[in-house]
This record gives sequence, C-alpha cells and structure tokens, in this order.
Amino acid sequence: MRRSWFLLLAIFTTFLIVLPVSAADRILFNYGPLGFSISVEALATFAQEGRIEKELAFFLNRLSPQQQERVRNFLRSRYQVNPMVIYRLSHSAVGERLLKDVGELINIPKNQNGFYGLRGSLIQAVLKSKSINAIELMRKFPTDIELNTENIMEFVREMSTMVDKTQTLVAELDRMTSEQAKTESSIDLKQLRDIKTLGQFSTSRQTIELYDSQRGRKLIVDLYLPETSQQKQFPIIVVSNGIGAKRDRFDDLAYHLASYGFAVAIPDHPGSSSQRQREFYKGLYKDNFDAMEFRDRPLDVTFLLNELEKRNQSEYQDRLNLQQVGLFGYSFGGATALSLAGAELDFEQLERDCHSQTRLLNISLYYQCRALEIPKQPLNLQDSRIKAIYLFVPFSKSLFGQAGMSRVTTPVMWQAAAEDIITPLVSEQMPAFDELVAADKYLSVSTGLPHAWVLLPLMQGLTNQEISKQEAAAIARDYQNILALSFFKVYLDRDEQYRSYLQASYIKTLSQDPYNLSLVQSVPSLARQRFKSLPYM
Repeated sequence: MRRSWFLLLAIFTTFLIVLPVSAADRILFNYGPLGFSISVEALATFAQEGRIEKELAFFLNRLSPQQQERVRNFLRSRYQVNPMVIYRLSHSAVGERLLKDVGELINIPKNQNGFYGLRGSLIQAVLKSKSINAIELMRKFPTDIELNTENIMEFVREMSTMVDKTQTLVAELDRMTSEQAKTESSIDLKQLRDIKTLGQFSTSRQTIELYDSQRGRKLIVDLYLPETSQQKQFPIIVVSNGIGAKRDRFDDLAYHLASYGFAVAIPDHPGSSSQRQREFYKGLYKDNFDAMEFRDRPLDVTFLLNELEKRNQSEYQDRLNLQQVGLFGYSFGGATALSLAGAELDFEQLERDCHSQTRLLNISLYYQCRALEIPKQPLNLQDSRIKAIYLFVPFSKSLFGQAGMSRVTTPVMWQAAAEDIITPLVSEQMPAFDELVAADKYLSVSTGLPHAWVLLPLMQGLTNQEISKQEAAAIARDYQNILALSFFKVYLDRDEQYRSYLQASYIKTLSQDPYNLSLVQSVPSLARQRFKSLPYM
C-alpha cells in the first residue's frame, strides 16, 4: 500500500510539473509523520543526462523504463508561448482563480497558498525564452514549495476516477452505437449520396455591419448565401462562436451548409470576439470576455434575425426563411444556443457548484462562474424562431442546472469530445445532455480530437499520441459537416432523405480509428447511475 502511495505521488508530481507547478531549490513533501524532499537539480540532471541521482532513485526506480522516459520527456519538453498572453491570462479573473486553486495544492512554506509564487515564476520563465519548460519554471519559483499532500491525493483520486469513467463511458457509447446499428434496417451505402462533398449550390459570402442603438453594440456578420435563379427560400443557420474565435473558424462548415441550401450567418459577439481578445492582450481589458456576454450574446442573435427580417425583401429578394432558424453553438456559443432555445440561468445551482466543486477537473466552470457577476434576475432569452440547435462542446451544466436544461424542447444535436479537458465528457457534457427533455436529441462523441486545436500539443503530451493536425482536422471537418448537415436537413428543412445519415449504422461506417465516432439518443439508467456517482457531478 505504501509503495503504491509513493508511486502515485511521484506520478502526480510529474503531472504538476507539466502544468506547470514547481519549486526553486527543493520540492518538499509533508504528509503526517512522513517528510522528505527532492532537489530541482536532481530532476534537471535526469532530464538532461538521463542519470538518476540517489534521492530520485526511490521514486523513479518504481517506474517502468517507458514511464521513466515519459517523465524525462515531460521535463525536457518546451512549449512555445507568447509572454504577453501568459501575463494577461494570469492576471484575468479566470486565470487568477485557476492559479489560486492550484496554489491550494502547491504551497509556499508554512502551508500558504502558492498563487503569487506560481504566477511570478510562470511569467519570469517565459519572458526570456518565450516558451514554457518545467525545469526553468522550477528554477524561477521564489522559494521552496510544499506540496499539500492530502489535497493532492484527493485530487489524484478524483482525476483517476474521471479518467477511468471517461474510458468506460466511451466504450459504453460505442457498444450502444453498435447494438443500435444491428436493430436498424441495413443501409445501402451505394444509394446514399456522399455528403462529405459540396452540394449543388454555389455560395456567395458578404460581410455586413449592423448597429444595435439600444445597446450601443456593433455587430460584424459574415453571411453565406446559396446562389439560385429560382424563387426559393432558404432556412438560416446562425453560428455562435467560442471566446476569442475568429468569424472564419467555421468557414468550411458555412460553405458546406450553404451548398446544400442553407443561408448561414456568423456574427462577432463584441464582448467576446477575436477583436476583444486582441485588445485584452494589449492590456485594454482585465478579462478576455465581458461577463454580460451571458445576456448579450443571445440578444445579438435575436437582433441579427430582426435586422435580416427587415432587409429580407429589399436586399435578399425574400430568399431567407427567418421562421425556420437553426443555431450552431461552439463552446461559449453552446451556452448562447441553449439560452435562445429556452434554458434560463440557474444562479442558485451556479453558486453551489462554484463554491463546492473541483474546478481544476472542469476548466469550463471557471468561465461559467463569471455569470455570477451579472445581476441575479430571471433572464428569458428564448427566441421562438429557433427550431433546432447544434451544440459543439458547450459548457452549460452549472449555468442552467436541471431546471434550466429542462426548458429546452427543440431538437438538439450534442457533439462532445472524449479527451476534452475544458468541458470534460463525464463531469460536464454527459450530465447536461442527460437533463434535456427534448423528444429529439442526439449525443455524438469522438475520440482523439481536442476541444480546440491550440490544445492539441498538450493532448498529445498527456495521451502519448502522435496526431497530425492536418489529418485530425480533415476527419473532424467531415464528422461535423455530415452531422450538422443531416441534423439541420431533417429538423430544419424537413427533408427526411437525410435521416439515414443520423442512424447508428451509418455512423459506424463513417467512424475512422483512432478517431472513433459514436451516436446515441439516450443514456441507459444503469450507465447514468454509474457516472452520477462522481463527486463532482
């Protein structure tokens, strides 16, 4: 038992170094009567030369050669970063809360929160080399650090539980998809059109500027329109982006949808746009998004639809069907979509979760908790024109709670990622999906693909996988194009020909190892009980 305890502690110490959390001269371990330390220089020697000093032997000799090499690779790894980005993020509300939570695990002497040491060492280490390296971070830490071993071990237990249950859930969803496929009438793939390719319509794109005088808010919108000489109306799909994402983040998806007869509008949300992100990095704002965005983003979409209705006849030859509107929401945009579909903020639930849950295991909770900064009054932001929503790795569980999610009755496609460290599958995605009462809801989970491409190097390091960004991006694009197109064709355009693409049997043919794809419409009660046993769900 003691050997397992030390092994787990050693592995977790390595994990902390990678994040990064380290000490200047020595790392001190205090746990009841046990007390010991290891030097930073011993770690540096191991990283640079592969030589194991006596004080490290107790830990590293209990690891396999492969595990030792992984530890060494972590210590030698260098991640290129922009020092100004690190500085601004570490001084933002979300960054400070995250570092303070880490500081409860990584203390300075006398068991004090290590927040200031962590932030200072992080900034100093990246200023010179414009990169993050574990040894450099340790050397820049202003004092020795004390690991709060009791808190660390509890964190490790919860993290291990989450990893195990994620793997079990992914396997269960894959099994369910396979079982469902067996019950469906067989699909003749030769009779199905390959909808990975573009459709029949050519597409024009224009950028328009709108101004909401009531809120003093300018919206810049990219509008993608199918070209046709026929008198035909096209349903419109609004894409609500994640924090700091550029409007062209889903350019491929917009062209794909437009080629099959949808108009697509992608607005910038001023309080959380890429422009706001750039201004944040310049020091013009303390935070990279305004907390009022939880209210303003849905109002942006409603204002956009109102403006398009006014212009439809004169500027768009009445080609826009503004009573059949779909919404695609990515990350923060997923919360936007849910608000427009009827979900209301649950401040009581949010207060409980923000003060009781382990936020380090659900990074999105740091962002959700910022909703507590806005006036705590009922917000009904539903827009009846929204007839179907597609949610791509949204954060929502604590924002809306069970009461808020139960208000959503429109059809929902929920796309999640198994290795998502921002909105984790078992603690954020699946529980929120399970609260939906909509008659038509789908949960699609992919493996090997990240929440955002910027996280791909970190995911590769943690999972020890080599993933070509080009290969992963192409597969992710095909998955999303097909799921979004078929979902909106069925539930927005009322075209039943596309329902075959939403069958499990088709999804099994689409799925490509190691980026496996599953699709289910409900979660069995046994699986639900199993995963709700997590302490942070």
